[in-house]
Amino acid sequence: MLYGYVVKKGLTVESRFPWNIGIVSFMLFPELMRSSEKASEKLRILIEDPFFELLEVMLIDDEEWKKIAEINTIYGKSFSLGLQPVVLTRGVNPNAFNEDERKKAVETLLVEVRKAGVRGYKAVGLCSGPNIEGPDRPKAIESLVKTLVELGVEASRYNMNVYLETFDVVWDRKRLLGAFEESVKVIEKVKENGVKNVYLMWDLSHAPLLNEDPEVLKSYPEYLGHVHIGCAKKVNDKLLDTHPGFYRPGALNTEKDVAKLLEVLHSIKYRGAISFEVRPEEGQNPLEVLNSSKGVLLRAFQLFLENF
Repeated sequence: MLYGYVVKKGLTVESRFPWNIGIVSFMLFPELMRSSEKASEKLRILIEDPFFELLEVMLIDDEEWKKIAEINTIYGKSFSLGLQPVVLTRGVNPNAFNEDERKKAVETLLVEVRKAGVRGYKAVGLCSGPNIEGPDRPKAIESLVKTLVELGVEASRYNMNVYLETFDVVWDRKRLLGAFEESVKVIEKVKENGVKNVYLMWDLSHAPLLNEDPEVLKSYPEYLGHVHIGCAKKVNDKLLDTHPGFYRPGALNTEKDVAKLLEVLHSIKYRGAISFEVRPEEGQNPLEVLNSSKGVLLRAFQLFLENF
């Protein structure tokens, strides 16, 4: 929960932040991408924090989840599942055009979708597989559509949405889908199959790597389901998708970029959540990254109110 205020023409204007605020927990605590050991101890910090309504989590074993659910009985926070690390680091390719490989990937993802549904999660996020150019690209796109249809159908059984996150294509992660407009066409094909709960996730930190601006969201607002805010990083002439904290060396995004995003989201009547995706760098305390991000969002909200 966040409130901001500005003074305009001698009057104090106060406003509650109009979107639910989330946090990608497995980026703030990167060790959770490798193991859910002590996940309940780490997530307790975020569950007890009134700033957040939504926690995005990675794979969590049943024992740790029981502890988390018990803590959350007091606070009533929402959860969503992030499967991006599964696709990025574990060889699970949702757009494999070899059908046997694709089916194997889908089954791996469906196991986690079902577990998330049983636990009452609100959504599942993932990204596309490795980028493919040339004559095989249409086959990869077709395979991704098939995968999203299957995931969307299963997620709908639990009233969950599926969010496909757009990543960079050429710089760092090199995913199949990056540009928002091309990604919209993929979601259109999914919806043509009667699946209505699949949307796009747009990440402010990926914008520099995609040469995009929040303005691009105005063209297809109905396809936007979720938003991440964070920073890309520049090292020499290379752009990296490492999500450093704001104002760290090489971090590219600022509170002005966040304020611009808020203006666009307001203009398109966006009603989803906005989640921080920030990661501590070597020697950095995760809470330092977390608290500086809160300050950036507060200042961005003030800039938004000043121009409202």
